[in-house]
Amino acid sequence: MALTFTSRELRLIQEMDKRLRNVRTFEDIYAAIQAVMERICRADHLAVGFTHADGSPGLEWVAPSVQPLLAGYSPWASRCFVFQYTLARPNQAARELQMLEGRSLDSTETYERSRAAGLKLKHVLATLLFETRQKFQGGIAMYKDSARAFTERDEALLQAFIPLINDAVSTVQYIEALRFKGDLLAALSMEAWPGMVLNAMGRRIEETGTARALLSRWFSPHELSHDVPKEWVDYVKWLSSLDGLLLPTEKPFPDKKRGLDTLKVSFKASTVLRPGCTLWEVRIREELHWMRKDWARKLSRRQLEVADQMNKGLIDADIAHELKLSLHTVKDHTKEIYKRTGADGRLDLVTRGRRS
Repeated sequence: MALTFTSRELRLIQEMDKRLRNVRTFEDIYAAIQAVMERICRADHLAVGFTHADGSPGLEWVAPSVQPLLAGYSPWASRCFVFQYTLARPNQAARELQMLEGRSLDSTETYERSRAAGLKLKHVLATLLFETRQKFQGGIAMYKDSARAFTERDEALLQAFIPLINDAVSTVQYIEALRFKGDLLAALSMEAWPGMVLNAMGRRIEETGTARALLSRWFSPHELSHDVPKEWVDYVKWLSSLDGLLLPTEKPFPDKKRGLDTLKVSFKASTVLRPGCTLWEVRIREELHWMRKDWARKLSRRQLEVADQMNKGLIDADIAHELKLSLHTVKDHTKEIYKRTGADGRLDLVTRGRRS
């Protein structure tokens, strides 16, 4: 049997339609739903959750009056009867009568936690929002403290609004994603070195244009997880587990060596902040040895050290002091360097021998 709206309900529906078509923030969506659904369904509390901008698990909740219950929701969400039921039925509104499937409300962990949070929740009407069955967008939950339960009509009204709410959420998430990406790129561009931003799970959220090409030169495919070095993923997970303590300065990571070349990496808490997001900025600096490889391969370790000092412009006496060698030994090394490389003196060594 089709639901027939009253004239009052039609006016409120038109109001919600207008509000949702002009939203720009998640708070706008909450306000639009609150303005209508609380008046139609007479709910005492409303909670609207949205997926995090960085793609990390959980939801960012706009839920002023039930925040104490939902503040730490992610760790126990899988045991919540509301989440269990609605996850299996995307975009389908449901009341606790269907969700509990014969169980009593006061036997659930959700009820116990609501009491511990100082709430007296007795009834719930909720849905999880999916743009498609695959793309999870968020959730809506309305609660009542009174004995009067949500009705089939309340459920049908929420069901009628789900497509419109989903469209509004998609719009805002697109706007947020663009803003988020712009903020991350702006933060990365403050440094001269390539970089990327990882979330708490070590997944890449953003990167400068040269970062991925740099990693492909230094890491083989089996060393990567979703285009991020596995050792970095593990490190970021560890950093994110430190009870919310953020590093005040950059934290250097052990250098990666390959021949005479070095890859230097450092991590720091991102300057871009979003509710519920733990982000880490990774700075990547490649230090390539100045000498061309075919020449460097012909020299011993000590000869390379002498050549490095010559490249810095030091004379033989200064090189001897710097490397703690005798002047005679330095001169012998210098002659052998010229012989092995075919360089015609110091200037020729540091010009023709320079890596292109």
